[in-house]
Amino acid sequence: MNLVRFQHPRYNVNRVLVDELFNNFFNNDYHEDYVKNCGSAPATNVFETEKEFKIELSLPGYAKEDVQLINKDNLLTIKVEKEESENRETFKYERREFGAYNFEKQYRLPKTVDSEQITAKFENGILSVVLPKKEEAKEKEAVEIKIS
Repeated sequence: MNLVRFQHPRYNVNRVLVDELFNNFFNNDYHEDYVKNCGSAPATNVFETEKEFKIELSLPGYAKEDVQLINKDNLLTIKVEKEESENRETFKYERREFGAYNFEKQYRLPKTVDSEQITAKFENGILSVVLPKKEEAKEKEAVEIKIS
């Protein structure tokens, strides 16, 4: 009787993927559009204060003109489109780990946001979007109720 090692399909697939990753890494078989196709999006901070919500996006390498903000039906869309300026016919990347690419992010706004008063500021590669709350949504000071 011969013993045959059982290969679980899930572990076999993982091993093949890891082997392929390391083989490509050591062979420097790098596809120049990898970063573009991985669907990366910028780092984002979203926080809330008593008076407003605030969204901050890190957009290094972009200009104010590349950014477009659209608010429709309580859905805030942040869209960034940047044209690549370099001539790709004259060279080929040996390794490319960063670049400025187009992306789009959407945020569903709560009904407590005053959509008429939304403001945005772009400074030093940081896009700050301020979403003020409606008056009725703001926290009010506690009122002591006297008992008669």
